[in-house]
Amino acid sequence: MRRLKLIVAASAVLLAAAVAQAGETAPDGQRWAERVQVIYDAGSRSVTRVKVRVVDMQPARNLDFVWEPAAGNWPGIDPLTNAATGKGRLVWRVRGSANYDPRTVFSTYVGEMRDGLPEGRGRLDLRSGAYLEGIWKAGLLEGEGVSLDERANRYEGAFVAGRAHGRGRLLARDGSIYEGDFRDGLRHGSGTTRLPGGTVYASQWREGREVGGARPDVLADATVGGLVRAQAGGGDAGKVDMSVVIDQRITSQQEIQYQHLVRDEDVAIFPADQAFNDAWSGSALIRDDDYLYARDWDRDFAFVQVDVETTDGSRVKLEGMSLDVATSLAYRKPMLTLKKHTGCVAFRPTFNFVNWGWGGVRNPRLSVRFTSPERPGEASPTYGLSLPDFDDGADVSLLEPLREAGVNTDKLANERFECRSREQLGVCRAQVFNSVGFGDIAEFVHGEDILSTTASGEIEYQYADDAGNTYPVKEPFEVDIMLAVVEVPEVLAECGDGGYPPVDALRYVDVKLPTNRSDYSIDLPVRGNKNVKDYTARLKISSEMSAFHQFTATAHFADGSTRRSKPVSLFYFKQRWPSFVSDVPLPACYLDPAFGSTC
Repeated sequence: MRRLKLIVAASAVLLAAAVAQAGETAPDGQRWAERVQVIYDAGSRSVTRVKVRVVDMQPARNLDFVWEPAAGNWPGIDPLTNAATGKGRLVWRVRGSANYDPRTVFSTYVGEMRDGLPEGRGRLDLRSGAYLEGIWKAGLLEGEGVSLDERANRYEGAFVAGRAHGRGRLLARDGSIYEGDFRDGLRHGSGTTRLPGGTVYASQWREGREVGGARPDVLADATVGGLVRAQAGGGDAGKVDMSVVIDQRITSQQEIQYQHLVRDEDVAIFPADQAFNDAWSGSALIRDDDYLYARDWDRDFAFVQVDVETTDGSRVKLEGMSLDVATSLAYRKPMLTLKKHTGCVAFRPTFNFVNWGWGGVRNPRLSVRFTSPERPGEASPTYGLSLPDFDDGADVSLLEPLREAGVNTDKLANERFECRSREQLGVCRAQVFNSVGFGDIAEFVHGEDILSTTASGEIEYQYADDAGNTYPVKEPFEVDIMLAVVEVPEVLAECGDGGYPPVDALRYVDVKLPTNRSDYSIDLPVRGNKNVKDYTARLKISSEMSAFHQFTATAHFADGSTRRSKPVSLFYFKQRWPSFVSDVPLPACYLDPAFGSTC
């Protein structure tokens, strides 16, 4: 049987080894790292200088760390030992480097800590692109978890002391899927293997080596899907494995990051940020979050590597490579955010939608309820509202629904409510409620000096693709509507700046996929010696707009044989910049121009 080379949970093994090799100043032979840092408590708006200690699991690297306790976990250290404890974010980076440069980050752990080590639920991301996520005990995964190693093999299942152990599922970089038994980080026992082309068979394993089962000949697997039998046994193509994965190292250096997932039928490549995937599918809550899309889309790419590797270490002559694209379709679904209206005057019963997608919103209709975060699960009656069709954006007025709810909108629009001091704010707020009729939404007015209600509901609309097919969409939205301001002095915050530097990717082949084309090929240059035992083509893939692409990578050998990868489905994200500007008319402004500004 062929011996399959594989590293399972390599990051966990690396961490375990680091713990064993650390210094002698901490319990169990581990080494402490410590620093004095400023910790900010958002709840009390105070800062404190404290000494923080964590276990240094990579002492030889001479890294520096920053511990950021999560909201509600202040100051996030044990009062006796000063060890980082509770929920937070632990970042290790090159000593002396700028803290805004992602290229200097060695690892980031987000989750629960105890005694300076990961303990509880959390996720560790390494600079190599590897990560571990699940339940931690004394710095190692213990129980159910997920790991992705540096070669992009993904394991889902049981862990013991940081290693895959028990029942699990391995999604290998070549597109094969194994589900079965593991021991000490290796496949061991019985399981089921699905080959890249879809062939499924029962397999037996001992310490990572396949020792039994009915594994078919490579030519019987559908993957090899275009494997040409140029010679007996399939020629050079029959001697190689082929994989298409995200280049994890370089994608971590850019703002829009992609990930891949081996599925039964294909390898899916899609953004790592779940918010983008929710927006793509229409399951996202539409909120005031333009930051999600307001990015430099021309600087971010899907960095993909295509690997060809012989299974026995022999050399083959690689004649050429190509991407064979089955389809490239523009994705026309609107991507909506909204903008709440604040400032200028106190009563702002309006907001606007902004469309960052590449298709227009047709026949939109809103259903609106008024709610409050202070009364979860409760809401006012529902009010309906129709909007005109729009492309870049649309203004929405809730004046009529507020009137239907019995709100005295004339009084809110024409009167100001002043308060002499913040100490009297409670009394002043009560006077506003006594003088204004808030009708059916009185229980859903929240805030101390800025009185608001939350408009929650759904927007239903249709959009069309380039073939003229129409699709219905129903998406939830939520926005705070400013009703009144109890005018007291305000303190404004200062804002900072930061961002991701451009990624240096000179060795990558620039691949620009068109839209609305099918059945075409893009040649990929083969550089250097063509007699290879392994070869990697690094691609920088982009498209002119958000689009869905399906392709396979193909390797052509000098003997006439051909090997194809498992099919790839690329969900490429690139939003347009809308030009919409709200034109809601306003009376003379009386609030400070900086009112409502946030960082």
